[in-house]
Parts: sequence; C-alpha cells; structure tokens
Amino acid sequence: MKITDMHMPKQALIYGAIYMLANRMQTLGDRIDPTVSSKQWFLLAVVLKFTESEMPPSISDAAEVLGTSRQNTKKMANILEQRGFIKLEKDKNDSRVTRLVLTEKCRSYLKGREQQENEYLEGIFSGIDDDTLTTLCNGLDKLLNNIDTLLEGNGHAKK
Repeated sequence: MKITDMHMPKQALIYGAIYMLANRMQTLGDRIDPTVSSKQWFLLAVVLKFTESEMPPSISDAAEVLGTSRQNTKKMANILEQRGFIKLEKDKNDSRVTRLVLTEKCRSYLKGREQQENEYLEGIFSGIDDDTLTTLCNGLDKLLNNIDTLLEGNGHAKK
C-alpha cells in the first residue's frame, strides 16, 4: 500500500512513513554486513567525515550529529573500540574530552565495503529523479530544523 492511498492528514502520513523508513532501512542496512550494525556504521561515517574536514570528533560532537545521547554514542564507540575499528583518545588540550579516532583496520574495512554501500544507496533511491531528491532534502532540512527548535524548548511544541 502506498502512503498516499491512506486517508490521513499528510503530516501524520509523513511522520509514520519516517518511522517505517528508519526501521526498514536499518533492517536492510544490517543485512549488508554482519560486522557492524547500521547504527555503528553511521557512527563510523560521522567520525570519517569529521576527520576529513577537521580533527576527530568528540563523543559529544558525534552524538549531536547522530541525534542520540552521549551515553548511547559512547556505548557504540566502546563496542567499535573492542572490535578494533576506533580508538578513544583523550584530547591533547582538554583531558575531559574524549575523541573518536578511526584505526587503519577501520579505514580498510570501510574501503572494502564501499561497493556494497553504493549498491545499497542506488537500490534505495532507484527511480527517484534529481528534482525529487532535491525537494526531499529541502523538506528533511526543514523537519530537522523544526525538531531541533522543539528540542531546544525541552521537547514541548510551541503554542
């Protein structure tokens, strides 16, 4: 069934569809490789992007991008450290800050699954033209901004 066939307000349809997409993408993503879960992969991708543009992220930096708690991020980081994918290192300027550093094993691992990731993304976005993708990106940006605004107000919708 298409969500557009359901007789509900569009906001409710989109809200539900986002949850459905998140769950299905996680299930599908977890099938790519049993070595790391989709959530762990996302953490590695965040660390990689930070590292390419600046210094490795702190646990708090990564948690903010992931949209999860520092505690959840640290738990994932500890698992990935045990597997040899990242190192948790104290910041050279502030010992209270722990930075997430990719290991060579991780870089090699990510390079090795690049083709699978590309095929995964191509499959998900198959048949969706560039204009639709642009519109979707713009809508998601607005949703994320609205959610951030609500979170800044302690999660209460503004009246």
